[in-house]
Amino acid sequence: MRVRGFLAELKRRRVTRVAVVYAVVTFAVLQAADIIIPALRLPEWTLTLLVVVTLLGFPISLVLAWAYDLTPEGVKRTAAAEPEGVPEHRARLPRRGAPAATAVMLAAVLIVAGSVWWVVRPAPSEIRALAVLPLANLMGDPGQAYFVDGLHDVLIGELAGISELTVISRTSVMRYRDTHRSLGEIAAELGVDALIEGSVFRAGDTVRINVQLIRGAPEEHLWQDRYEGRLSEALGLQTRVAEAIAREIRLAVSPREAERLARRTEIDPAVQEAYLRGRALWRTRSPQAMRRAVPYLEEAVATDPTFAVAWSALADAYTMGTTYNALDLPVDEGYRRGEASAVRALELDPDLAEAHAALGGARLWGAWDVDTGERELRRALELNPNLAQAHNWLGDALIARVRPEEALESFRRARDLDPFSPLMHRDFARTLMYLGRCEDAVSAARTALELDPNHSLAYSILQRCYRAAGRLEEAVEASVRWIEIWRGTDSGDELRAAYAAAGWEGLVEAQIALFLTVPDSHYWAAKGYAQLGRTDEAFDALFAAIEARVGGLHELKVDPVFAVLHSDPRWDEVLRQLGPF
Repeated sequence: MRVRGFLAELKRRRVTRVAVVYAVVTFAVLQAADIIIPALRLPEWTLTLLVVVTLLGFPISLVLAWAYDLTPEGVKRTAAAEPEGVPEHRARLPRRGAPAATAVMLAAVLIVAGSVWWVVRPAPSEIRALAVLPLANLMGDPGQAYFVDGLHDVLIGELAGISELTVISRTSVMRYRDTHRSLGEIAAELGVDALIEGSVFRAGDTVRINVQLIRGAPEEHLWQDRYEGRLSEALGLQTRVAEAIAREIRLAVSPREAERLARRTEIDPAVQEAYLRGRALWRTRSPQAMRRAVPYLEEAVATDPTFAVAWSALADAYTMGTTYNALDLPVDEGYRRGEASAVRALELDPDLAEAHAALGGARLWGAWDVDTGERELRRALELNPNLAQAHNWLGDALIARVRPEEALESFRRARDLDPFSPLMHRDFARTLMYLGRCEDAVSAARTALELDPNHSLAYSILQRCYRAAGRLEEAVEASVRWIEIWRGTDSGDELRAAYAAAGWEGLVEAQIALFLTVPDSHYWAAKGYAQLGRTDEAFDALFAAIEARVGGLHELKVDPVFAVLHSDPRWDEVLRQLGPF
């Protein structure tokens, strides 16, 4: 009897009707959300949250139906809710003008929508540019620096792969390893909204990473967390950190990016060790270190041939090591190995941005294949728009295509992503010089020298621009610094004496003589001969440079110094031998 009476009461109070209406409306809302959420690029977990909130709203609607007697005429409080003796006309609430069940549903939907908006609302102050400061080594062992720096590098890479986020390159943040500047000052210098600080501790088979997110202006601690796992999970922990940061600052992550961040890979600790040591050595860009990097990376891919990231790093080591004349290999063989390693990385992971960039570099520098080089570099930047090196190399490809204005924008982007790299400022300055904007070129070259007083090629830009402006004394001193740093010997007195004896032409003659004492410097000698109008010797030097496949030849068509050669029939032969380069 009690069960029958309860069911009858449910029917009288229209509870079952409300339940059916709620289910129908919830289904419609979820169907619409399945379309709207991807269109608005809301996080994928928004739909999950919506399902949870609608499920929580279901008992709320049933309680409302039970508490109020829903009739076609309006909403009437139940008898249990009114004191005995209250007149019926007072018990009846005002008529709503719509079915009561719909009113209850509307209230429930508003509750759901408000809850969802509260969670997915835009951050009060958007964070769209980040810098990851060097991670602290909590192990008390300087010998573990390669491990800590490697994890720092990986974390930057994982965050840089999120297209909605601008991430400053590693080269520019390393200068803050032991700084006393405030976090607000660092954020302002780097031009970012927030900073990531962290530390790494490794004991036996366990790795622990602490990270925190700090707003730059005003300085404000926003979030912190700790991640712990086995040593084999060390690289994978960085994807968890990046995923958490993206969620915390409410970034719209694409499905491809979400899939990448969701990957949880374990790597043999010995393979991981070899990879991190090799990458740390390669990163220094010194010829000696790059030579030592190759065996470590070869060991990593030999032990685990499926490790795509290690193949990509090996490709960089071969390509850049060959470009820097660091490897005991013929030039063609060095570039061939670089290309083969990049291809293998892409076979394993077709969406690995760094591998596309490595293949682009290998084809550009090794095969003088501008078409493939540009295509691969653009693909790398589609996958990871924060790769400063890819922007820089794309600028070189555009220079080879005689599109210096477009190249300037690529070099500008590379400089913005790596604002404390002298190389990025130098390449920006070089392109400004080719465009005839020498005043701006001098400013950019000076910035490169502020960052690295021994950056020799920045002085070569100053020499050219000072000479064009008639500032001969400054041009001479820039020339002296350029040659002394480049050769590693004291040539200043010799160059100054040549200038004193025969003016600018005497200085250039002395430079050429020094160039010819260094292997593979034919290209620089050709520039000197072109300045002096000695076309026969200029062409001889150019053909020798092409045969030796030296660096710098991609600039040949845009460098005004060679304009004097353009009317000579031999210029067409130079271009033919260069091919697309």
